Amino acid sequence: MPDRLLLRGGQIVSMDPTVGDLVGDVLVEDGRIVAIGPRLDIAEGAAVIDASHHLVIPGFIDSHRHLFQALMRGLGTDWSLFQYFTAMFGMLGPRMTPEHMALGTTLGAYDALDSGVTTVFDYSHNQSSPDHTDEAVRALRDSGIRAMFGYGGSMAEQLEILSPPFKSTTLSDEREIRRVRDQYFASDSGLVTMGFAVRGPDSSTMDVVRSDFRLARELGLRINTHIGMAVLAQDMRPTVVRLHKEGLLGDDLIFGHCNLLTEEEFRLMADAGVSVSVTPEDESAMGHGWPPIGALLRAGIRPNIGIDTCMAVGGDPFTAMRFALAVPRGMANQRSLENGVNPWRLDLSARDVLEFATIEGARALGMDDVIGSLAPGKQADIVMIRTDHISMAPVLDPVASLVHHAGRGTVDTVFVAGRAVKRDGALVGVDARDLGRRAASAATGLLEAAGVTPGWAPPPPPGAGGDH
Repeated sequence: MPDRLLLRGGQIVSMDPTVGDLVGDVLVEDGRIVAIGPRLDIAEGAAVIDASHHLVIPGFIDSHRHLFQALMRGLGTDWSLFQYFTAMFGMLGPRMTPEHMALGTTLGAYDALDSGVTTVFDYSHNQSSPDHTDEAVRALRDSGIRAMFGYGGSMAEQLEILSPPFKSTTLSDEREIRRVRDQYFASDSGLVTMGFAVRGPDSSTMDVVRSDFRLARELGLRINTHIGMAVLAQDMRPTVVRLHKEGLLGDDLIFGHCNLLTEEEFRLMADAGVSVSVTPEDESAMGHGWPPIGALLRAGIRPNIGIDTCMAVGGDPFTAMRFALAVPRGMANQRSLENGVNPWRLDLSARDVLEFATIEGARALGMDDVIGSLAPGKQADIVMIRTDHISMAPVLDPVASLVHHAGRGTVDTVFVAGRAVKRDGALVGVDARDLGRRAASAATGLLEAAGVTPGWAPPPPPGAGGDH
């Protein structure tokens, strides 16, 4: 793309309170937004892109996605959370090769870009060898997506939760984590940076938790972890209180799910500046617990949104936003009805969930001064949504149209740092047919090796008892 771009005449939903919403232009130079206004002068040498039939918005930010699992897309759509654990950690993950990691991460990154996700925290918890890690990092870098590579440890570490005492006791490979940091992420200025996807207190002992948090903070890595989902960590509940007493809470933490945490825990998290990533579609379906969006807002925490795994759900942010709006509304409405009161006012709005999917995701990743909204000085991570699509017209309320009526098929153009990764409805430089063919071949071989077939349901792990 040229160094200067002018997006002309779009309906801008900036997510920035100073810029606001307007019909106007966005000027981009050297990958950054330099001006936004109703009618900007054409900069010398700028390429003009007609945005007059588009909504112009910041790129979506997915704060919690296992990109590599796109290789097994849809396989777990009818699995519970514990069936997923059994199949992923016990059967599929250990058989994935470095090549599988590269292909799955590539497929997942392009899937995200195609739907307007410009930034993702890649919770890559299958670093079974240094080659697995190297291939996942390479794939992320080659895809053109902005990402935080969440080093997630080996599959052997994940497997420990499937048998008594249902906790990981193995310390993370500190030497390997330092290697990855030094070799690939010596600087935090690249399009792909590094985070740490730790097992956390629900899945590992406090010795492991203390060690992981210490190492992450020494290396300056943002910490992301699953917590408070399903009936886990019974010996440590309330889990967040334990972390608070250990002095481990901080504003460098992203807690994923948090479905069964208490109001006291949410208050402690709010006081410490902890961010929360909800993945409302799979949480509702798989047995994590209801997405805790209402409770988080009452505690003063504005959540961000992730997809989690495309093994179970789709990969577009529009569906995730709709779940993030409908589920807490439904829960609040049900409480009113049970008390004999018809709901009149809906507290959660479409703009709220659009914020969750953009600027709140940026805050969670510590990037809100760089991305998450459209404003002069920020990186040009920009998405253009068609308004002339039959599913969109008429656009009476741009935010309502974005949340309720837009979809992957309306995503026309996507820029990451001013570089077009999708134009005129198609990914740039990607042979989607060939990628799909290679993914299908690799996935078929992986499933055959693991003895897994579509429609098969994993049995409970040995010693778990009952249904889990």
